[in-house]
Amino acid sequence: MALTFTASSTGSTLQTANVSIVVSPTSGVLSATNMLPRDTVTAVINVSNTGDVDEYYFVTADWKPSGSTTASLAALLADNLNVSVSASPGSTIYTGKLSGLIDQPASPGHALALSTGNQDVTFTFHLPSTVGNAVQNIDITLDFVFVATA
Repeated sequence: MALTFTASSTGSTLQTANVSIVVSPTSGVLSATNMLPRDTVTAVINVSNTGDVDEYYFVTADWKPSGSTTASLAALLADNLNVSVSASPGSTIYTGKLSGLIDQPASPGHALALSTGNQDVTFTFHLPSTVGNAVQNIDITLDFVFVATA
């Protein structure tokens, strides 16, 4: 026996909005070769709100093995490489292992008001001294994925 339920809404208004961000630069942001334990490298990406409403965005690190590195070795590096992501002026988006940089920060995301226009997002990578030779000669390719919502 099927159940059917119907409800009516009165006085509601449905609106649409353009949610859009642009990141710059789009490639060549970071090149870190031959990192040693205790090394730190930094990259900056500018995020612009090009929509017509206040927005929130999330950041994900999409990493994968490069060259002759296997997937398991790439995961070893991602599990040992520390990353801190912050947005100007001084707001922390994420601090932790590269492997955990998935849809950060937590919902609703990082606010980027239309009136603000744009902000720099700084990625700081640090290879801790405790890794020793475990991650030596491991190569990964890394893309930063930004997703906007309103």
